[in-house]
Amino acid sequence: MGEAELAGERAYLRRGHAALAGMRAEAENTQVAGGDPVDDKVTIAYLRIARQRRIAGLADGDGTAPLFFARLDYAPDSDGGPAATGGPAATGGSGGPAASGGPAASGGPAASGGPAASGEPDASGRWGATEVPGVAGRRFYLGRRHVREAAGDDPLVVDWRTDVARPFYRAHRGDPMGVLRRRRFGHDGAELTAFEDEFLSRPVRSTGDAAPDGYGDGTPDADGGDHGDKGGARTAVVAAGGLLEREIERPRSGPMRDIVATIQPEQDEIVRAELSVSLCVQGAPGTGKTAVGLHRAAYLLFAHRERLARAGVLVVGPNRAFLGYIAAVLPALGEFTVRHSTLADLVDDVTVAGADTLDAATLKGDARMATVLRRALHDGLHPPTGPVAVVTRTGRWTVGEEEVAGLFADAAAGLAAGTFRYATGRERLAGRLVNAVRVRAEASGHYLTDGAVRTLARSRTVQGAVEAAWPKVDAATLVRRLLTDPPLLARAADGVLDADEQATLLAAAPPGGARTARWSPADVFCIDEARDLIEGTPGFGHVIVDEAQDLSPLQCRALARRCADGSLTVLGDLAQGTTPWAATSWAAQLTHLGRPDAHLEVLTRGYRVPAEILGFAGRLLPHIAAELTTPTSARTTPGALTLLPTADVAATVTAQVARVRTASGSFAVIAADADLPALAEALRAADLPVDVLGVDGTPSRACLVPASLAKGLEFDQVIAVEPAAIVAGEPHPRLGLRRLYVVLTRAVSDLTVVHADPLPAALRTHVPIRLPVADRDPIAPVIREACLPRSDQTLVADE
Repeated sequence: MGEAELAGERAYLRRGHAALAGMRAEAENTQVAGGDPVDDKVTIAYLRIARQRRIAGLADGDGTAPLFFARLDYAPDSDGGPAATGGPAATGGSGGPAASGGPAASGGPAASGGPAASGEPDASGRWGATEVPGVAGRRFYLGRRHVREAAGDDPLVVDWRTDVARPFYRAHRGDPMGVLRRRRFGHDGAELTAFEDEFLSRPVRSTGDAAPDGYGDGTPDADGGDHGDKGGARTAVVAAGGLLEREIERPRSGPMRDIVATIQPEQDEIVRAELSVSLCVQGAPGTGKTAVGLHRAAYLLFAHRERLARAGVLVVGPNRAFLGYIAAVLPALGEFTVRHSTLADLVDDVTVAGADTLDAATLKGDARMATVLRRALHDGLHPPTGPVAVVTRTGRWTVGEEEVAGLFADAAAGLAAGTFRYATGRERLAGRLVNAVRVRAEASGHYLTDGAVRTLARSRTVQGAVEAAWPKVDAATLVRRLLTDPPLLARAADGVLDADEQATLLAAAPPGGARTARWSPADVFCIDEARDLIEGTPGFGHVIVDEAQDLSPLQCRALARRCADGSLTVLGDLAQGTTPWAATSWAAQLTHLGRPDAHLEVLTRGYRVPAEILGFAGRLLPHIAAELTTPTSARTTPGALTLLPTADVAATVTAQVARVRTASGSFAVIAADADLPALAEALRAADLPVDVLGVDGTPSRACLVPASLAKGLEFDQVIAVEPAAIVAGEPHPRLGLRRLYVVLTRAVSDLTVVHADPLPAALRTHVPIRLPVADRDPIAPVIREACLPRSDQTLVADE
């Protein structure tokens, strides 16, 4: 029965591929409507881009996954109709309409654009699948994109983001959400190899009727499921949970991939939260917070397409290497419009060529700098001290000193209240001044046209009067003046920064003029703050920021400005904060981000990092983030952790690379930044070259990674080199232990720790140690139980 049913599923998959090819052909044959090449230039360009995105979204994958990953069979109505008696809609057999793609298999109205597909709740705000019309007794195949055979047809595959797909992620036997059977598919590349069934409710049938084909008799097997045939990866049916575990543990060979087939209930809650809700996700290593954030972006674009098409979605990562690692996820889900950026790249017109001391960088990133910059900007305002006389073709008009002072005072009050930005206030003052002239002219019987008024506003007399009272300011020039003009800094920082802090800023002034200054990374966000005060900042409909615990208060403000009218998803882990200004609480960080009322979600259950590795790294938590809940792992992998003390680190690392490079999946050697050149040379000398990950690079299958760039990345196997050196590479021991925590949790299958120096004290406890066998194979392991009570280690090799 199982093999025959698998054959039917494969036939349905082939039909889906053919339908997708047809959809792509239709898109390729679509012609962009003509128009005037000048007047309609922008519209034509937009339509062409939209067409190309549509074609790209209909690509038939990269061969790493099938067109669909799951199937939901909804329970039939209880009224005893055909589906409830075991008809084609519910049978699951390989020969009937349900398996071949007839109406029961196609997805029905709920999948073709009704409430189930809309991504919105009904009028009552409810999302329950049983409230979606047209799903009873129906079958839905779930994939990464909608697939149908002809325009207007019910889909063969429904998008994972539709409401009808929600029970796949949420339903359980206590609340089946109307689902009778949940089927997961195993695959080898794009080919189906297996499936597993989970029955969430029993099929409705009359007394004495046999169970419909594929449902068994309802009696659980020994493992608690009702599966029928069982077998390995190439059989039709596998044990319950086997395919989910297999998919989570699947080796990776490059960048991050999507997790649509393995999203867990607590993750799905975050993914499908409403657009209006700002969220903060505190996630331990391996809990999938980054993937959840990206899938949230995909979901929001699906559910609020029109609104976000106008406002846009922004994903902010800590560095370009991280962005390269996650770059393929959203395109794989059919989304090509999301902007990926580092925070510094958002201010891309300022070139960073300098560096600050730790104290200066911390001070420049302090939230108090926003007040100092605002005061410095307003310090340039000078109330007018005389009348303004304007000469036009029709006469000479004078606005008296008192009236000019009143116009200035009104504009200054609006600026102080935050009603408008500095540049707008300047324009408003000019407009009010010209209007006063216009009133005088009209009182004398002279009427100025709108064009004449605009010309007058640009006149030398009006602009000179405005410049004297409200001078034009450039953001970089303002910051440069603040850092090089002690009297200005003293006035702006009075009562905000003490004398020592002001001296620190003055000492940190970048060399050169405003246009040639060697700006530091911290200067960039002072300039961004100043620019916003002057002219404002364009925003996005939704912003997702990862590793947010590392942001300074001024960096947080830069992000808050970019979602002032939208919502925010904040991702991070307080235990992984490695900047001197890293957040110690989400309450404070969310306040800086302008979302003090954001909903906090805590993910502590890891799915990628094995318990052995997470437990070892977790020994650092009492020293780096004692307030956090200790994370747990859903996976136990005996032998996942190896501690390898050695007298020759380079030789041992070389031997380990020779061992892991033949295994499937990705691997990385992660070491202190200063140790990378020597390790790279040793690997080249051994003819084992690996890619050295740089700030602008993308992680490959085999790479050498500086500890400073490891955050957010994952590899199947990791060789962590000299933990003590990683700790020593940071300016403070606590930050060093946090950096080490990041490094130790990058492995999802196997972690080998190579060290000549003693392990940091926080890690020295009773742990399994894998030692090389003396005078034999240098990498042949033997497991020993070793106690490391002191900084010096006594290790015994195999006799």
